[in-house]
Amino acid sequence: MSKDRTIPGAPAAGAAFGGGRAVAPTRLPTAPRERKPALAALAVLLILAGALATMLLVTQSGHRVSVVRVGNTSIAAGSKLSTGQFVETSVAQDNSIKYVPWSQVNQLQGMTTYNTLVKGSLLTTDMLNDQSGTVAGATPGNTLMGVQIKQGHYPTQQMYIGDKFTLYTETTTPGANGQNATTTWVQLCTVTLVNRNDADTMTATIAVPTDKVLAVANAGDLMLTKSFG
Repeated sequence: MSKDRTIPGAPAAGAAFGGGRAVAPTRLPTAPRERKPALAALAVLLILAGALATMLLVTQSGHRVSVVRVGNTSIAAGSKLSTGQFVETSVAQDNSIKYVPWSQVNQLQGMTTYNTLVKGSLLTTDMLNDQSGTVAGATPGNTLMGVQIKQGHYPTQQMYIGDKFTLYTETTTPGANGQNATTTWVQLCTVTLVNRNDADTMTATIAVPTDKVLAVANAGDLMLTKSFG
């Protein structure tokens, strides 16, 4: 009876003929991916810098400033002022108009206004001071107020401080029996130009007869024409 002899270290029977499990090839080790936090931080900073530069360019191109505007309630002449009566708004910068900057709104607290401050009007220093006889048109019986007038509704030439203009208000009359409404311009009063800017929508300070102030403030649209004589 013969004995099965196995040589130590020899492959198992059948391995050479594919009967055994194949040995998987060994994968070469790969170097760990290098992280570069400095580059990532630099990219974030560049993005933020670009966004900030864009915002500054947009702001500077508009040349807009934050100023004080009268809120939703008119303030009668002789009233003590409080900061809660005003709101912030943005307008095109114009050094010829003495807007009250929003940064100075706290200085209005406790002041007395010598003119009626109409709701929604832009506040100028001329409106706050008793300047009768020193500001164009600021005479007894007149009130200084800020207005905005659309392009095409005011003369584009020969508008000088102190000139007088006829002020018209747009009036809409409903038609009878369901007919279309009719829009007409109605002469309101004669005003004096105190200050103006040169934007497409003109912002101006005008001296308005005191009894016409509320009508001007409530007008849906305004138009100025030069008064002669």
